[in-house]
Amino acid sequence: MFARLAALVLVAAVAGIGGCSYNPATFPYWLPPGRVEQTHAKPRGFGYFRDFDPKACRLEIKPGGNATAPLGSQIVLVATVYDKEGVPRRDRRVEWMIEGPGNIVEADESGFFAGRGYKVDNKYAVTYTSYVPKNITRGNDDPKDDVAVEPGQTFVVISSAIPGETVVTAYAPEVFNWDNGRVVTKVMWGDSRFKFPETATVRIGGETTLATSINPTSADAGGNFRVRYRVIGGPPAVLVSKNGDDTTASLSGSGGKEAEAFTDTNGEAAVRLVQRDPKAGKTRVAVEVVKPPENGVGPGTVVGRRETVIEWATSEVKLHVDAPPVASATGTFPVTVTLDNIAGVDSQDARVRVTLSDGATFSRSEPPPVRQDEKDRGLIFDLPPVNGKGKQSIVLQVKPAKVGQVTITADATTADKMTANTSAATRIEQGKLQLVLEVPPIALAGERIPGRIAVTNSGATTAENVSVWARFDEGLLAGTARSPVELSAGTLAPGQTKTLDLPLVAKITGKYGIRANATGDGNLSASADALSVEVRKAELAVTVTGPKVAYLNQQVAWSLTVANRGDAPVSNAVVRATLPPEVKVSTADGGSIGANSVEWKLAELASGAQKSFKIEGDAIKLVSQAGVVVSVVADATNNGKSVGTPVEGRAEAPLAVIGTPALSLELATPPGLTEVGKRIRFQIRVKNQGTVSARNIAVAALAPPELKPARGSGPSEGRIDSTGRVVFPTVEELQPGQTLTFNVDVDATQTGDARFTAEVKAAHLRNPLKEEQSIRVTGK
Repeated sequence: MFARLAALVLVAAVAGIGGCSYNPATFPYWLPPGRVEQTHAKPRGFGYFRDFDPKACRLEIKPGGNATAPLGSQIVLVATVYDKEGVPRRDRRVEWMIEGPGNIVEADESGFFAGRGYKVDNKYAVTYTSYVPKNITRGNDDPKDDVAVEPGQTFVVISSAIPGETVVTAYAPEVFNWDNGRVVTKVMWGDSRFKFPETATVRIGGETTLATSINPTSADAGGNFRVRYRVIGGPPAVLVSKNGDDTTASLSGSGGKEAEAFTDTNGEAAVRLVQRDPKAGKTRVAVEVVKPPENGVGPGTVVGRRETVIEWATSEVKLHVDAPPVASATGTFPVTVTLDNIAGVDSQDARVRVTLSDGATFSRSEPPPVRQDEKDRGLIFDLPPVNGKGKQSIVLQVKPAKVGQVTITADATTADKMTANTSAATRIEQGKLQLVLEVPPIALAGERIPGRIAVTNSGATTAENVSVWARFDEGLLAGTARSPVELSAGTLAPGQTKTLDLPLVAKITGKYGIRANATGDGNLSASADALSVEVRKAELAVTVTGPKVAYLNQQVAWSLTVANRGDAPVSNAVVRATLPPEVKVSTADGGSIGANSVEWKLAELASGAQKSFKIEGDAIKLVSQAGVVVSVVADATNNGKSVGTPVEGRAEAPLAVIGTPALSLELATPPGLTEVGKRIRFQIRVKNQGTVSARNIAVAALAPPELKPARGSGPSEGRIDSTGRVVFPTVEELQPGQTLTFNVDVDATQTGDARFTAEVKAAHLRNPLKEEQSIRVTGK
């Protein structure tokens, strides 16, 4: 009997997985394959002409447009079908058709069901967008050439050993709009054998050579190729032969817009592009490499194609003067004059003239001027041509004559009459002082208060004999000195900062003001914003946090923090935590554990510092009201010595230890297979694994259509309702460690996969416990 059932299950599995179709099924692989199932792309009848899949709105192919690839390489084309929200759609059909050289090597055949993707021949394939992500690894260990195929995507792999252009048309029949459901992409094979003309910028009215060459390492090196050049857009230009103004290379009737050239002994085919009517803009030139037929008859085959752009432009120069916004009245300051060619073609020779206002003179320059105008003292510099997109600079050191403003003006003229001019200004001023005072807002009585004064020369000239004066209220002393106190900063260079220490001491608590000002030669002065410092005393704070309720036989933890909230450090601190007897301490974060207590010792706790501890223990007895008490006592410290009375702190945290019920549900099932007409039994076991009784336990079972309840037994008989549900009377109490057992007898009435469900409710449960088991019902 068991052997017959096993055979039936195996046949059903094979039919579901393989579908008796050669698509192909991978298990069991020893079965003979069936036919390839080519499903219709559109529904029958009037639905053929309707938008039968509104969610499929757009087809996209990557790589799209025009692509190039080496001969023999394999290109993965990935298709995505999108809805109107731009979300990829799964299980959409994509048909692939290719023309020209090349073949479809592989089509996306992933999936489990009959009718999945397949190749009809090397030029036509059908695939379906995926349900799950997958990765195409090419069978090697290099992750860089992997291709990821996401849900809503599918793919084909194409390749060609013959040079030329492959045209791939992808068609998504579910996409109603023809413009959105048909995508064409092209792949040119073998382009790597050729070097095409690069994009270039040429002076208007000039000419440039367009050369295409065969890669000398390719198999076609030395072949007699023909290269066709064609002007397809932009300012007028003509194609002529490489060796003269003749048009012998031009094709008849093209008006100089099309020309051909054969490769020479070096594998190069070149023509000249000449602009006879000067006009700025970009001329587009199409280039095609044609391989003659082997029998010499016919136009040949295009094996390479590219487009290049020649931009016709004039040089355009601009001047820039970089000078500091502020400089000192003494010494020199740097100025850089830059001639910038912003066009792509070289400029011609340029003459640059630099003039200085307000009596300023130049100390030196690189390069040096060719001469200086006697009338206005202008400096003349001659510069060679500037390369396209390049620049040349003149660096000068300028000496001002007085406080005020110096204007640097520059003019440039090139040999081809291009001009540019610009200017910049520098403000000349004396030194300038800035002062910043820093003191802590809070200090300790008897402790050193670390004050600092920073003085900065923010001007452009040196500040001499700078002094800082500090003034402070009664109650503060600078060492032993009273207010005011003089601090020397000496000489400050432009931008230099000096920081001076101002150590203060307060004997008593209070709030004290501190002020500072600075002076220097040349009537320099500055003041700092007034500050204040508050002198305080020592103070300790204790906090303890933890649960207010713990469950019996479970772990409970508290966090303790001792903080020095005062103004002085403390030493010899003793922290003690007292716990209720209903909790047994297990760990104490380095503390000494005693009988229901833990103790820590701290040698020192600085002002503003804090120390945290953690206590963990086990709740071993029930208690309705208890608590944890934490206290700390320490000595206040001044200058390393204990002074005054000890400082104390205290905190409490309440605790109650309670029990809790914990129900578990176990559903014992018969064997996984049974026959129609048999009676089987499901056993439901409910156990209280908690520490207190569970109340109002309600047990119910639900049989599926394949199973018909016959009886429910247990602590009391169950009631069977019309929906196939077996409901047992509520059990008022289940004590810790006890188990309730319920039996449900059912008759197998029809074949199928049946799922039997047990459910438990209780007063303490927010959501019922559920357990589900399955059984297979077979025919006799």
